[in-house]
Amino acid sequence: MDETFAEARELLAGLISGHVDRDEVADWAMEKIKDANANHFSNATLWTLLDRLAGADLKQSPESYLHGVEDFEAWLIDADASM
Repeated sequence: MDETFAEARELLAGLISGHVDRDEVADWAMEKIKDANANHFSNATLWTLLDRLAGADLKQSPESYLHGVEDFEAWLIDADASM
């Protein structure tokens, strides 16, 4: 398993459990996406997971987030099924 995928999966599990801050996860994912030398886009499953994690902190209003635990759980299922 790719090291970045393993770390992304661990962060996603942390979002589900509430032990990881969604802003930190989104920032981490954006840094990975911006790293042109890493070539993450060549792995569709990893790229999709990074893209989703980068949006983990998106808000639909000042008081509520666009994505919740149910979304995070679905993302984890999708990622595991694709690897």
